[in-house]
Amino acid sequence: MKKIISTVLAITLIFTIVPLSYSISLNDENTYEGISTYKALYNNINFQDIDEHWAKDSIYRMSSFSIIKGMGNSRFNPGDYLTREEAIALLVRLIGLEDEAQRLGEESINNLDTGGYTILTPGDYWARGYIEAAINNNIITDEEVDKITTLTDEEENNTEIEIEERIIDYEIDPNLTDEQLTNIEDQLRERVENRYTWKEPVDREQVAVWVARVLDLEPVYGQAQQKIYNLNDWEEINTLNLPIIEALLQQGIMQGDDNGYFRPKSSLTRAEMAKLLDNIYEDFLIERGYSIKSGIVERIDTIFQSEENTNLIKKIIRTNNDDNTLSYLVFQDASDDTKDKGFIVYKNGKLTFPDDIKEYDYIKYYINQNGEIVFAEVLNNRSFEIEGFIEEIDADKNTITIKNYDDQIFNFEIVPGANVRINNQGAKLKDLLYGQEVTIRVSNGKVTDIVGYLDTGEEGYIHPGERIHIGKVLYVDTEDNEITLMEDNQELDFTIEPFTSVYKDGVNVGIGGVKEGDIVRLEFDEYRGNRPTKVYISQPDRQIKNLYKATLSYFNPNRNELILKDIKYYDHTEWKDKGENMRLSLGYNTEIYADGMKVSNKNLSNHLGKEVYIATRDNYGKEEAMKVVMKNGYERKYYNTLQDIAFGDRRLKVDYNEVYFDYNSTIIVKDGKLVHPYNLREDDEIFVVSYGKDNYTAAFISIEDIQPTELTVYRGRIDEITQYGLEMDNYDILEGTEWDYSSKQIPFNISEDTEIIDTRGQEVNKVTVDEFTNSRFLKDDDKSNYYKEYAYAIAYDDMILALNIIDNDDEAQVLTTGIVKEIDRTNYTLTIEDVKDWSSFNNKWNINSSDININVSEALFIKNNKTVSINDIQENDSLYILRENSKGYVIVVR
Repeated sequence: MKKIISTVLAITLIFTIVPLSYSISLNDENTYEGISTYKALYNNINFQDIDEHWAKDSIYRMSSFSIIKGMGNSRFNPGDYLTREEAIALLVRLIGLEDEAQRLGEESINNLDTGGYTILTPGDYWARGYIEAAINNNIITDEEVDKITTLTDEEENNTEIEIEERIIDYEIDPNLTDEQLTNIEDQLRERVENRYTWKEPVDREQVAVWVARVLDLEPVYGQAQQKIYNLNDWEEINTLNLPIIEALLQQGIMQGDDNGYFRPKSSLTRAEMAKLLDNIYEDFLIERGYSIKSGIVERIDTIFQSEENTNLIKKIIRTNNDDNTLSYLVFQDASDDTKDKGFIVYKNGKLTFPDDIKEYDYIKYYINQNGEIVFAEVLNNRSFEIEGFIEEIDADKNTITIKNYDDQIFNFEIVPGANVRINNQGAKLKDLLYGQEVTIRVSNGKVTDIVGYLDTGEEGYIHPGERIHIGKVLYVDTEDNEITLMEDNQELDFTIEPFTSVYKDGVNVGIGGVKEGDIVRLEFDEYRGNRPTKVYISQPDRQIKNLYKATLSYFNPNRNELILKDIKYYDHTEWKDKGENMRLSLGYNTEIYADGMKVSNKNLSNHLGKEVYIATRDNYGKEEAMKVVMKNGYERKYYNTLQDIAFGDRRLKVDYNEVYFDYNSTIIVKDGKLVHPYNLREDDEIFVVSYGKDNYTAAFISIEDIQPTELTVYRGRIDEITQYGLEMDNYDILEGTEWDYSSKQIPFNISEDTEIIDTRGQEVNKVTVDEFTNSRFLKDDDKSNYYKEYAYAIAYDDMILALNIIDNDDEAQVLTTGIVKEIDRTNYTLTIEDVKDWSSFNNKWNINSSDININVSEALFIKNNKTVSINDIQENDSLYILRENSKGYVIVVR
């Protein structure tokens, strides 16, 4: 077999087009290789006597982690009774102390001279070590050890008789001395006594107590004791053990049999112990440094490599995890057996290898403390739903392709006789249409149910959600509560009523949370009309991951990937060297343009060696190209105010230079999102990268203006306090980017949701709404009277969301925007990158090329129009910051 692999690899490597230096390079944080011993482990645990056993799943799981082991000759002996010694060993292995136990066992060897005879085996010494480790870790008590090792009179008598019979075999050896015979007799005694003590079957009650200690369970007393009395034989349990066994029963770790008996004095079989361990093992693996993940296998790739004269076939399993991360599980078959790597897989009741994992399998997998995957279980009995639109339906082949609302593509087989319904009416596969909105249910990796929706064109009310629009936001008018979407190259206007829910990341943010360039989904309860009942803003908020300028070195059509060199990335109106070469995947809908014309990725080989501009996105942890533009000619760049724009001529003027743009190929970015040319406005601050000779066309335009927040910040003196309100006078008001001053009184409402802090002293004090409003009854010289004190107020309309009571001389001077790079929650410090500071003198945002650190210990935080804390701020959040030097007063997540 190895020779065949070598030959195939040699041929493959000779004819491969892609240089080996461009082999898969995956992030160490989410890439997990198998272990080198997986085949030996498989041979040890592929038991032949448990195929039809009820505990088969548990036995295979526990043996895959080497917690429980077989009896040799591919046998597990599931019905054999578990000994006390074995039970102790299993619990010690469970908590990860097998190495310690073996070391203690070896240290117990006293190297007594037995004349060359082997009486005690390595297993006997290791048993000593397991018992000592159990004592050291409070699994078993000294009293229990004394009880177990104390022999009855009959057992002592039988022990002496057996030793006398067995020592005769050694006494006939004339070469043994008296001392050697004494040593032999002592070791024989230990072996015989162990048979009456540690090698006796362990009873269920004793195991229950040991397991409870391993779990560190609290005993349950008094009226909380209920489950124990449901057992028909509870009176047979030692009274002192009733509370701890009650705890085990309540946790579901142990239970009675089908007839309601716990059988406390009965022996426990090896299979029953495997099941018991299976109930508790995951928490202990996590304590030992394991990670446990689960998700759907999106795709499986094969690559060929040669390392140190060894040919490798590597397979990479890409898994979309339930926690919205991606993992890459790597296993390899090598021409040199010692370099094989893999892991045990349990699928359909059988032990197997990673080759049996298929695309769209749902798997649960375990990564050890060394970052290696050791075991995976295929759980295809899990079903899940996907909502989206039909990209392709083949009724003859029983296949369907779905694009979900996040533009991900899924391909599935459809089970024969699948339940198909359209508008709640029975239908057939052939009735489904391209582009039709559907919800599919997937079970065992195949589609079992398809529910489709069609607009019947009837007037009047429909079920909410049956009519939807999905598109990119072109304009937002918060005064008239209107938004304009670009959907299928059409502009559509919609009215968002004040009571309409607008959801972003599960929070109702109102129309103020909608930004130009957002992807939104509108749901309606009528066939006609432009007033949605619900609006959902797609995540993530920043749709662009990076902007690159690079040379196209190679295109790999098999993997649909670009090989790039001479790479620069866009950072704050500058191109900066990235350094290393990179591979970049193309998405299924990546747009590629040359001279303003859309080209197929099949023609990319005609453009090798050209410079390209690329906008990328993060597709569930993997960076991929969204738009690729071929450079043709020379590059010019401008950073200034947009002086004029003519949409009909596709021409703009910046820095007194005319530059053309293309509605399709020009990459236009605003607030980290791809936007339409219609989002360009005169007086915008823009950075333009163009290419050409006589006439220059914009490859990339970055709109550097910042969309203002819907919140208003006031700094002034509190002139009146009422039960749920206050008035300010002599206040500065910040709307958008400009400060204004007024000496007039302005009234505000406050609510129980208003966050109030007092930062006048050395420490930040949180003030309740009652404390604030009741302060109006205090004397003027009382520090807790907030009348006539100065404050920052963050308001939405006339409602104050947050209030910061400050000293009169505290005054923020700078309005800053930027991206959170690092968070030090212990020291209340944010590190901000992509910094821009507003200049009132120049009436523009000035770029600050350096990262800044902001102390936010006295700051108010606002996110989705709600007060939050530093714990709710995440890396890559886009912020408005009102600051004085490095001290932040107001932090608003944009």
